[in-house]
Amino acid sequence: MQILEWMEKGSVDFRDHALRLNLIFKLKGIDEAETYFFNLPPHAKKPFIYGTLLNCYCLNKMPVKALALFRKMDEMNCVSNSLIFDNLMSLYMTLGQPEKVHPLVKEMKQRNIPLSNVSYHILLQSCGHLKDLAGLEQVMAEVEKHSFLKNDWKIYSSLATAYIHLDQTEKAVSTLRKLEEFLDYSNLFDRTAYHHLISLYARTGNTDLVFQAWGKLKSKFIECHNKSYLIMLQALSKLDNIEGLQMLLEEWESSCTSYDIRLPNVVIHAYLTHGMLEAAELLFKDIMIRNVGQKLFYPHICFMDYYLKKQQFDSALMHMEAAYSNGWKPCSDKLGPLFEHFVQEKHTCGAEKLCIMLQNAQALDSKSYLWLLQTYVAAGKEISGLRRRMEEDGINISSEHEELLSKIDRS
Repeated sequence: MQILEWMEKGSVDFRDHALRLNLIFKLKGIDEAETYFFNLPPHAKKPFIYGTLLNCYCLNKMPVKALALFRKMDEMNCVSNSLIFDNLMSLYMTLGQPEKVHPLVKEMKQRNIPLSNVSYHILLQSCGHLKDLAGLEQVMAEVEKHSFLKNDWKIYSSLATAYIHLDQTEKAVSTLRKLEEFLDYSNLFDRTAYHHLISLYARTGNTDLVFQAWGKLKSKFIECHNKSYLIMLQALSKLDNIEGLQMLLEEWESSCTSYDIRLPNVVIHAYLTHGMLEAAELLFKDIMIRNVGQKLFYPHICFMDYYLKKQQFDSALMHMEAAYSNGWKPCSDKLGPLFEHFVQEKHTCGAEKLCIMLQNAQALDSKSYLWLLQTYVAAGKEISGLRRRMEEDGINISSEHEELLSKIDRS
């Protein structure tokens, strides 16, 4: 925000307009960004300004406006590089429409626009999501022809990820070994590359290779950051390696300079997944001692999930309330089992208590009111003013709501 204010006080050249547009989007949202763009004088609207707005539309998941702007840019002969297509391809992947990536790549080739590293990454990802093994192999054959791509570790990572999507574990491991060999002999000091390597080895289920990559990361870098420990803990959790998790957590705790709550959270989740309630509770107590006064809601969510699966609803509700008091906003997939329990037990007080908590966090939605109505009907209790409450909360009262209201609403 300070950078934006400084720019607004000084003189602005054309490239500053693009930077300012991007900053406005990130700090104030797409509406303010559009207003800034449309208020620019015609001579200031250079091609890269249009490109910046297109990027904003893509990041904000607005395909209709993105495509309309793309067509306008095309009419202005402004579509001349891969970045514009990369933005659209990323948008389609974000929207879960990988089938729309290949036509864009085909169009790039027809226009003689070279594909960038990013273009190939997205293309490989789309092949994986489409389960297109033949297409994946064809893309990689094309990649091998470009020397500038052979030194891009992300290509190996994208290819391995695609193979994993295709359940081609052996090919994924083979690709990851190439990535590991590349990192062994390169001068690249990039922790993120090792993080990807560890995470992807874990997804193949190979514990030995995960530990091998971890050892290489630790030997290559003088310091092992919290982020690296987090990635390794997540990998061991995925592999159900409880012993390894415990040892790694102890190693981190003995050497860390800043306590990162995310790391023990991974272990608590793993403990509870394996039914190790006592170990999880002990670790949670230790976290609370180390983080006095801090708002910690994720561990409570882990315990809530555990108790919901065990159908121990009083304990689940207790942890939900604790999570809420620490800043968590409840979501419907967590609420369903609790409300269904209240319906079954005809527990209107419990349902109302949960609704009050939800009301304080966010407006009650149609589904929550439906659960509340079902609880009152199951209990055979009448209540006054419930229709008014729904109307005040802007609920669209459906025929299902009406049927239940007719049975219990006295107003």
